[in-house]
Amino acid sequence: MKMTNAGAYYQLSKPGIVYGNALVAAAGFWYASSGAVNGALLVYTLLGLSLVIASACAFNNYFDRDIDKKMVRTKTRPLAAGHLSNKAALLFGTLAGLAGAALLFFFTTLSAFSVALLGWAVYVLWYTPLKHKTPHALWVGAVAGATPPVVGYAAVTNTLDLNALWLFLFLFVWQVPHFLGIAAYRFDEYSAAGIPLLIKKPTVRGKKIGRVVFYASLVVLLAWCGALMLHK
Repeated sequence: MKMTNAGAYYQLSKPGIVYGNALVAAAGFWYASSGAVNGALLVYTLLGLSLVIASACAFNNYFDRDIDKKMVRTKTRPLAAGHLSNKAALLFGTLAGLAGAALLFFFTTLSAFSVALLGWAVYVLWYTPLKHKTPHALWVGAVAGATPPVVGYAAVTNTLDLNALWLFLFLFVWQVPHFLGIAAYRFDEYSAAGIPLLIKKPTVRGKKIGRVVFYASLVVLLAWCGALMLHK
């Protein structure tokens, strides 16, 4: 079924990833605020970061468009399904990235801006091409994925201290079982697309365990975000 242009651009940004990262960024922001939340700063931080992440996802969609066609989970993505042109995707990614970076630079802090751009660069320029070559790209992807709570924290404090480090380390470690769980129950799809994985082909039971691990990791993440937001 043909998507509308608005729907195609929305899917190009991988909204699930955007919302998930906005949640952990908000948790980091709340944690740094200790109960005294600056509403305007929170909005600028989440909007700017979300645009930067949408930009990274658009570029990722562009580079992965051929392998996306080979996977059931991704074959309906806008570029793989032909709902958008490559040029349109690159333009969207560029404009979203510039807009997000501008919001973070002018309305938050230099630390938040810098960490967000670092996450973008690691995801687009390092992780995206590397995952086609080695299963160890997981560790690089985990670096990019662990930056959003630090962005939220740094938007309030404008510092990268030990608190920022533990926020980063928690999410970095959390991503490993999360991604391995996905890799287990989606193993056949990744293999068909030629993506190397850290795990060997799992049994039927192994795939079921991978699915359980994936959903359990989401519960842990929500609990962690809740604990940060209740911190004072």
